[in-house]
Amino acid sequence: MSNAFARPADRLAAIKPSPIRAIFDRAAQLEAEGRKIYHFEIGRPDFDSPSVAKQATIAALEAGKVHYAPNAGTADLRAAISEYLADKRAVRYCPDGEIIATVGANEAVFLAMMAFCGPGDEVVIPVPAWAHYQSCVRLAGAEPVEVPLNAADGHRLDHAALAAAITERTRMVVLCTPNNPTGTVASKSDVDAVAELLRGTDALLLSDEIYADLTYDTDHVSPAALDELHPRTLSVGGFAKAFAMDGWRLGWLAGPAELIAPALRVRQYTTVCSTTFTQDGGAAALRSAREDSESMRRSFEQRRNAALDILRGTERVRVASPDGAFYLYLSYDPATAEPAEELALRLLEEHGVAVVPGTAFDPAGGTHSLRISYACPLPDLTEGLRRIRTALGR
Repeated sequence: MSNAFARPADRLAAIKPSPIRAIFDRAAQLEAEGRKIYHFEIGRPDFDSPSVAKQATIAALEAGKVHYAPNAGTADLRAAISEYLADKRAVRYCPDGEIIATVGANEAVFLAMMAFCGPGDEVVIPVPAWAHYQSCVRLAGAEPVEVPLNAADGHRLDHAALAAAITERTRMVVLCTPNNPTGTVASKSDVDAVAELLRGTDALLLSDEIYADLTYDTDHVSPAALDELHPRTLSVGGFAKAFAMDGWRLGWLAGPAELIAPALRVRQYTTVCSTTFTQDGGAAALRSAREDSESMRRSFEQRRNAALDILRGTERVRVASPDGAFYLYLSYDPATAEPAEELALRLLEEHGVAVVPGTAFDPAGGTHSLRISYACPLPDLTEGLRRIRTALGR
């Protein structure tokens, strides 16, 4: 029976349910029925969180750290984030006033967009891209402007297309490197080009660096490390990918104090603060679990290489070698199989393989693409990819 009172706000009209979660939820149902599912859909490491982080969190609980933390996060975690960014990204942020410890990287994106974007503003987003960017833009009342990237070029940043998308209405440009879903890493020349394109504008740069510690063939370049970009850059990071702490819901937003202050004001009226006792665990991870992170990175690199060996040579399938993250973005000839959303459902229902259709990241250009996460044990990766090849060869 319909509920006459259940009238959602108009802003939700353009907000679609997450296709990733739809696949994830259906996969869970099939598993509950006893089916074996090969999970390539969720971007989460299959490793345990670092022991040092868990022990620090247990100690914090036993010490009674169970009350509200400061809105920006505990002083110790903000200091640890500051130290980590100086060491790993060559970017210096003051722990007091230039860093917010957030509820995952997703909240960091949301705070930045709610603080600076509104009706009449545009946010430029190269696609394929994580769908949360577009949804957060719309929740803020602004309009996303998608810049399609070319699969034949490995989805490298298209400087000319980006330049054409920037107008006087552009309030923010989003750069995710390494990219989700393609694994492409922005080069130093890409970052220099962004600096040149934004010169003379008042547009901000949202730099999502959640995968920055997971690169293989090239080094990550943090835009905020460039003097010209630093004043306009809001940097997003977190613990989910590099430290296998996705369920902890810890991340950060860092930037100049003038940019962080408005974001903190939004934070005061949303989540208030991250869970207090987990922040001790986050600080311990940043300081003492870097070898855990590096070991995990090496495992991902081995899996990437194995996955590419399996998929390369598949007829009418294109998959570029990702420079970072833990995804393959596979494109296939329309004559090979049905559109991606239908193929993803068939792979799940008939073959027990959970993948994400490319339309979740690029509604217009991803109709014959799939995102495959190789954050799973090598035997599962091998068998799941074999099943995908079988399905594509039908």
